[in-house]
Amino acid sequence: MSSPVPVEQAALPSSPMQRKRKERKDPSITPRKFERFFTPRSSRVPTRLSSARKALRDLGSSTVNRRYQTPAPSSPLKPFAEEENLSEDGDIEPQSDHTAKRRRIQRTPESSPIRPSSLGRSFEVGLLSPIRSLCSTQELDESDNEDDCTDDELPPISSPSKPLVPLSRRGLAGQLAQRELGNRPRAGHSYISYPAADWRTHAADFCSRPEDIHTCVSHEGPGQCIPFCTATCHRSGIVAIGDEEGRVRLLDSSSESSEPFSNIHLSFDAHTNAIIDLDFSQDDYLLATASGDQTGQVIDMMTQTPIAFLGQHTASLKQIRFQPGQANGSVLATSSRDGSVQIWDLRCSRPVQDYQAPQNRGRNLSFRLPPPKVGCAINSFYHAHARTSRQLRQSAPMGPGDTPSRREGPNRSNDVSVTALQFLPAGQEHLLLSACEADASIKLWDIRSIHSSRNKVPAPLSITAPPGSHSSWRPFGISSLALGTDASRLYAVCKDNTVYAYSTAHLIMGHAPELSFRNGEPPRRRHNVVAQQGLGPLYGFRHPSFHATSFYVKCAVRPAKNGRGELLAVGSSDSCAVLFPTDERFLQDELSTSMSKMNLENSTVATGGGHSTRSASTRTAVDTVRRPLFRTTSSSNLSARLKDDIPIVRTGAPLVRGHDREVGSVSWTDEGKLITVGDDYLIRCWGEDRLNATDLRTGGETGGRRWGCGWADVGDDWDLPDDDDDDDDDF
Repeated sequence: MSSPVPVEQAALPSSPMQRKRKERKDPSITPRKFERFFTPRSSRVPTRLSSARKALRDLGSSTVNRRYQTPAPSSPLKPFAEEENLSEDGDIEPQSDHTAKRRRIQRTPESSPIRPSSLGRSFEVGLLSPIRSLCSTQELDESDNEDDCTDDELPPISSPSKPLVPLSRRGLAGQLAQRELGNRPRAGHSYISYPAADWRTHAADFCSRPEDIHTCVSHEGPGQCIPFCTATCHRSGIVAIGDEEGRVRLLDSSSESSEPFSNIHLSFDAHTNAIIDLDFSQDDYLLATASGDQTGQVIDMMTQTPIAFLGQHTASLKQIRFQPGQANGSVLATSSRDGSVQIWDLRCSRPVQDYQAPQNRGRNLSFRLPPPKVGCAINSFYHAHARTSRQLRQSAPMGPGDTPSRREGPNRSNDVSVTALQFLPAGQEHLLLSACEADASIKLWDIRSIHSSRNKVPAPLSITAPPGSHSSWRPFGISSLALGTDASRLYAVCKDNTVYAYSTAHLIMGHAPELSFRNGEPPRRRHNVVAQQGLGPLYGFRHPSFHATSFYVKCAVRPAKNGRGELLAVGSSDSCAVLFPTDERFLQDELSTSMSKMNLENSTVATGGGHSTRSASTRTAVDTVRRPLFRTTSSSNLSARLKDDIPIVRTGAPLVRGHDREVGSVSWTDEGKLITVGDDYLIRCWGEDRLNATDLRTGGETGGRRWGCGWADVGDDWDLPDDDDDDDDDF
């Protein structure tokens, strides 16, 4: 008897049955499959194509390389409802119920531009191959034109496309984009040819309207008086004007002012003679005045009364300046026709015993008259610019020089008038620059070195070399000094109709302990040390509309802030002010061109000594080839007769039609507006308004639109339309 089978073995499942698979063979090739395989897909698509399909076809056709003729692109706005179901041969056939071997159609999203037709029969929409045969394209075009298209339905022939302008020729924006992309116009070390926009963008928008004019009317009687100088507040739009009657008037130039610029905001008497110069302190609470009555004053602007009298000069004053930095309006410098420079400290002044308050001012709780003081001169530089032996020999052809006029007090015959002063910025405020009427040299002084002797000539820290062109003609004086925004450049208005640019870092050649810092305070130089030589001017500015025939022509620099670029404004004897660009990126072309055409062997840029270091043989060789000089009393062609040894920049924008006589003093407001003072009794405020400036330049005289107006003359090509606009108009 056999043993029973275990339960576990009985529960095991049996192995699955293996299906008999059909042997897989290669597909058979039939004539239909053969023809379908070798027939291009483009010939099997419907003849009437959708707009999206035609657009894709044009992108992939041979139009790209312009070698073959292709149909014009169809409008992408053609409705999809016009599509019809076409057979493979191009004939319209009805729907068939035969669905054998029908491919599965994937749904296309509604946002896709390539969607199947909305008719009853749905067929697969295939993208056209970008590599198409020429014959297929032509056959498809012929079938489209013969079957459905008429002459009226043909799309218009498109105009030839404009050539692409490379980025390097698209101005500043294109070159910035080129730099962002890391691309260069050529291989190797290269630079952007024009890294900055046209300099005229900073000057072209300046204009002035009749409501921006203030007429200086006399307070002593009927008639008008000549304004002499102007100064602007550092934190507001208040403008101070000093006239020939010794009166100060305040005007409001701010855009938000409810009072027009033509009206006087406030006025008061300050001197008994003409006011030659004005200057505000850094906090705008004090106003310093320099007058032709040989005195200066410091006026409290809250009460319009003097708090200090500066009366140690023996001739009329020329300039007055507050010291920046830690002095906080307590230290001033004055220059005079007597040839001296005085340093004043209001903290050391003594009270005035015989001062009487003005009769028209009362006393109440809101007003308290501050006790006036007599200014104390803590340092004096007598004979600051004494004439050299060469200047004495050439004193005859130099002319009258800085002669007293306009009700100013006379000066002494042997004194050299100190016509310009300029403190260096905070941190170096102990250094003072001065210039005179005798020559174009600039002296650098340390006001901490005490000079009190009237018989000894003081020794400055350094003396800059005058331009080499003066050695072949005669010396010319300087009427004004101004510092740039970062104090790296010093600009000097010279009587040879040139504005010279100096490097403040090279005012002292060699060891300069006064320009360095040790323990927070620059060291002092020993007493009676020989003055060092300073570098001459780097380059100069000239313009056909700029002539400085008097020492009343001044300059001022608009600082680069609040999105505004730096500009140099200079008065002129040609009845206009001139704007010069000071950003040296704008001057690269002219500077490089001038430098390549001149010989720097005798230039003050190459050597600190300038003309004084040349030997006799060198001077003779240069004099034999120099341009002949013609005797004339006119200074209109003086700059053309000078032989320059430094680059000269001749780009500038004159502010035309604003004045009828000489423009002397100029100043910039906190909002970037320019104030000009002219001998035609007018004080003008120039603001930036692109639309008005363009209209004044291009509108002409029709309708009296230019009456009483002025604008910046930046050339006839500035207001022309762009080249791109011209090309669009041609098409």
